[in-house]
Amino acid sequence: MMRSMPNMTHRAANSVTVEPRRTGDLVWQFTHAGTFDFACLQPGHFEAGMKGTITVK
Repeated sequence: MMRSMPNMTHRAANSVTVEPRRTGDLVWQFTHAGTFDFACLQPGHFEAGMKGTITVK
């Protein structure tokens, strides 16, 4: 889906967009324990490995 809309803008309280070679911060307060997946929404980035899992205890 992301490949079909490469210029789509993501503006949500639970996301951050940074320019190449820049860094950014996103603070997330979890309300319960569990394992959560996250990933980059830019086309090709997920396939390139920009994804992970967070375990909250």
